[in-house]
Amino acid sequence: MLATALRDRGYDVSVLTLKYGSTQRKTVDGIDVFCAIPDVRGVSRAPFKLIQTVRGLRSIDADVYYVRGNDFLCMATASYACMSGGGFVYAVANDSNVDPALLESRGVLRYPYIRAMRSADTVVAQTSHQQQLLSEEHGIDAPIIPNGYDVPPESELIAHADREHVLWVGSMDPDQKRPERFLALARQLPEIQFRMIGPPDNDHPDYSKKIAADARTLSNLDFLGFVDPDEIHDHYRDAIALVNTSDYEGFPNVFLEAWRYATPVVSLHHTLDGILIDEPVGIHAGSMNALVEAIEQLAVDTSVCERLGFGGRRHMIDHYAFDRLLDRYERVLTDVSRRN
Repeated sequence: MLATALRDRGYDVSVLTLKYGSTQRKTVDGIDVFCAIPDVRGVSRAPFKLIQTVRGLRSIDADVYYVRGNDFLCMATASYACMSGGGFVYAVANDSNVDPALLESRGVLRYPYIRAMRSADTVVAQTSHQQQLLSEEHGIDAPIIPNGYDVPPESELIAHADREHVLWVGSMDPDQKRPERFLALARQLPEIQFRMIGPPDNDHPDYSKKIAADARTLSNLDFLGFVDPDEIHDHYRDAIALVNTSDYEGFPNVFLEAWRYATPVVSLHHTLDGILIDEPVGIHAGSMNALVEAIEQLAVDTSVCERLGFGGRRHMIDHYAFDRLLDRYERVLTDVSRRN
């Protein structure tokens, strides 16, 4: 979305993405796409992965390089930008990118990753919590630019009285997303229809298979697995509520995808900087018992569902409309370009 929006504003935009198939370079909607990044998971063959990634960066020869979230790409891009004199913008994608306790899982790689992040011309935070962590733990002053989305016209919304299921969307990640909690929720509310969407987690294939198998034993749960991004919007559109079961998040795009269709968010733990507590946009449960009670209420009380859903939609229009956020990203990128 950011790449196409910047293209539409007249910028020359290239994208470096995963290497797949035999095609190394192609043009998609006026954007040059370079397929050169190897599978960067794990530490095996790290020098080879670094060389392949740097070759891809060199083939683009950009004025400014933008990386979101991935620690290996942060390190590789920081190194190349330093050698080439290009600008480097790093955008935090998740609390695990900056929280010292969560960074422990990187092992020895956390130190070069933190150095690479500190070397960026600008680091962008999604939330005030991330901004505070960057300042206090890493000595980085970061502007906040939350995620954004376009908003469909109200005529596309489905009346809350006609909505049919409670929705969960995410990867089958046992460490962060905790999809087994959604299955537990469905088991406790057999009279309510649930729907689960998300690809398997490649780092935990056995766990992903177990979640899929367990989900299919529940008569009130429809497990869809991976759904094409172009088709997923209808699932938000006719949902009673979106449930989030994660232990931690950054800025969940699924919240925005729900709110744009006036679907309230019910979160077990994550509050999005306190918004779910302070604003009428959804419910922060805080416990599994409270989560069960919240879903029971929304499934039968259309007025509460409608009030929280439209509250979320209004909050999104006021704070996360994509055009407004694009202006802020453009200022960051052009400022870094002028400084390099």
